[in-house]
Amino acid sequence: MKNLFNNFNKTQRYRFFEISVVFLFLIATVLLIVFLPNKTTFSQINNQNPKKGEIKAIASVMPISGWTPLTVYFSAFGSYSKNGKIIKYEWDIDGNGRIDTDATADDGYVEYAYLDNGNYNVTLQITDETGATDTATVFVNVKHPASSSVDYWEVFDDSQVRRVDIKVKQSDWDLIWSDIEAKYEVPADAVVFGEKLDEVGFSMRGQFSMREGGEKKPWKINTDAYISDQEFHNLKQLIFTNCIGDSSLLWEKTAYDLLHVAGVPSSNICYVEIWIDITDDTKPSEFWGVYTMIERVDRKFLGNRFSQESKDGNLYKASHAQRGPMDLKYYGESIEDYPMINGQYAYGKENNLEEDYSDIINLCYVIDGVEYSSPEDFVEALEEVFNVDTFLRYMAVITLTMNWDSYPFTGNNFFLFNNPVSGKFEWIPWDISWGGNVSAPLFERESNEMSQYAPLFDRVFEVEKYRLQFAAYLDLLMREFFNYEKIYEVTRDYHMMIVPYIGQGSGDKMFYSETGWFTIEEFNYSWQDLADLANRRNEYVKSAIDEEINKTTLGNNQ
Repeated sequence: MKNLFNNFNKTQRYRFFEISVVFLFLIATVLLIVFLPNKTTFSQINNQNPKKGEIKAIASVMPISGWTPLTVYFSAFGSYSKNGKIIKYEWDIDGNGRIDTDATADDGYVEYAYLDNGNYNVTLQITDETGATDTATVFVNVKHPASSSVDYWEVFDDSQVRRVDIKVKQSDWDLIWSDIEAKYEVPADAVVFGEKLDEVGFSMRGQFSMREGGEKKPWKINTDAYISDQEFHNLKQLIFTNCIGDSSLLWEKTAYDLLHVAGVPSSNICYVEIWIDITDDTKPSEFWGVYTMIERVDRKFLGNRFSQESKDGNLYKASHAQRGPMDLKYYGESIEDYPMINGQYAYGKENNLEEDYSDIINLCYVIDGVEYSSPEDFVEALEEVFNVDTFLRYMAVITLTMNWDSYPFTGNNFFLFNNPVSGKFEWIPWDISWGGNVSAPLFERESNEMSQYAPLFDRVFEVEKYRLQFAAYLDLLMREFFNYEKIYEVTRDYHMMIVPYIGQGSGDKMFYSETGWFTIEEFNYSWQDLADLANRRNEYVKSAIDEEINKTTLGNNQ
């Protein structure tokens, strides 16, 4: 009887234990449901996917890299389902593996400001009306400003117009103007934003902008021309552009703003007022005009955009007027097989000046020297040696601004940088501005281009996935920046900022000298013309994208 009683107690105790475990489990489940109602993990999602190709998430991001605080724009443009309508767009913005943002009401578009530096894997999840899901991931690199070797936020502060004074002897000033093609460099003292620089090198710069600029020439300061290692906030060269052909003085600045939004590695730019003082005469300093000051593409630029370990890679500059078009056509295995103008190869080396062009020749070979059996083979070969994504972002900006003096139209105004860390060439724009052909095509070249060949453009835009990604970048840029409302706001603000400086002294020489290009009346209204131009281009591009989408696999899936 005693044993029976003991066995009964044991049975009861075991039963009590089992009930307690179940009860605790139920409590834990309820708590998870209450406090984590929408935090679905992507490992759970993957088990719900239908067959490949029935539903496809496509994620795009602009920019992909920058310094805190960094505002980033995300898009689900191009995502589709063969099963039916997409009913939900959700994002994991902070990269922790859990959905945190429902963007369904905005058709998948999201804007987010990253305040902390780090590498973020951002995932888009789409769900269609059958419950099928798919995901796509993009990457965002956010850097702390202290990681930059140059204080860009101070040096290129674009919220104000700051003064630059050049003090030069009459004889040296006369030498500069005696032969502008020689671009004589003379000693001068400079005061840049109130900071004195003794014995800098001062000279003209540029090609067309110098020859046709009248009195308002573009200028350059070499800080260490006469004093070894002298720098201005860690910069050895200051470049001032005269905005030739632009009555608004806004084309270049807004084009670079657009490049920054797009996530293309590109120079910083701001406005300055330049004054010239001939030190050995009795006249006061003379106002020369409002200029843009633009960051030079050099080792510091490369180190801050890519990595300090990569800054010594080969850097090539395209300059059509000096050396002919850098068209990326494959002419042969030796650099001697390639065209020369003025005794120079089109592939102008900016550093590492030894006669080794094997890397750029190999790039031309991959682009233009091989007959690939399929588009997939071309894609695989090209992406091993070239950052295609940056090129597509660049082309989106060039296309929207209707820029004609660039690749693929003239083979001009860009750099190619062979990044030794990634093993890939990077595309870096230069001297970017606006054109005026509102109906310029998006996906092909016009027949009247100055550069006969542009095989990179031609072959890239034969690939459907590149065309669709390009369209996604155009769409996102037009939504966030290249539209009437935004361009109107930006151009108005820049115009109001610079207009008080134009009439100083004898006036900006773009408008008030005998060699000036425009009247001051043209300047006063041209900012509004730029907003109108952007609006008309926006409408044309939207229509062209819709037409393109209807011809593609994506259009067939909608």
